[in-house]
Amino acid sequence: MKIRRMSLSDLPEISRVQRECYNESILESVDSFSAKLSASPDFCFMAVQGDLVVGYVVSLPWVFGEIPDLDGAEYLVPSNADSLCIHDMAVTPSARKVGAAKQMLNTVLDSAKHRGYKRIFLVAIQGASSYWMRHGFKAVHVGESLKRDLSAYGEEAVCMAKTED
Repeated sequence: MKIRRMSLSDLPEISRVQRECYNESILESVDSFSAKLSASPDFCFMAVQGDLVVGYVVSLPWVFGEIPDLDGAEYLVPSNADSLCIHDMAVTPSARKVGAAKQMLNTVLDSAKHRGYKRIFLVAIQGASSYWMRHGFKAVHVGESLKRDLSAYGEEAVCMAKTED
C-alpha cells in the first residue's frame, strides 16, 4: 500500500472510489473535488494498491465550528483557519482490511501536526462515528446553525473532533 499526494489527474479515480463508498445523495462532483484540491493540496492524499486507487482523503484548514459545503464549487481556506477539517475519507470495500484508512489518517494527522494544527475535526456519515471514535475523535455539541449545515450530509451526520498534543 502506498500513500501519495492527490493530483488533478487522479480525480476520475477519486470519483470512482466515492461512488463505491457512498449513497448517491451525498456524492460530490469532480469539479468540487478539484476546487478542494486546489484550495488545499498539502492535505489531500490517496491510497494506491499496485496500480489501483483504493482510497482517498480530502482535508482543508478550516475554522472549528463551521464545515465546508458539501459539493461546493469554490473553497477558500479561511485566513483565520484554526483547525484541519477532514472533509472526506473513503476506502473501497476491497481495501478496508489492509490498513489503507489508517495509513491515510496517519498521513493527514502528521501533516496537520507539521503545520501546527492541533485540532482535527470532521463530519462522520453513514454510521462511521464508531470508526472515528476508535481513533480518538469525540462527538461535538453543535448549535442550530451547524445543525442545518450538517443536514446536507445525511440524517446520521455527526460532527466530531480530536486534539493532538
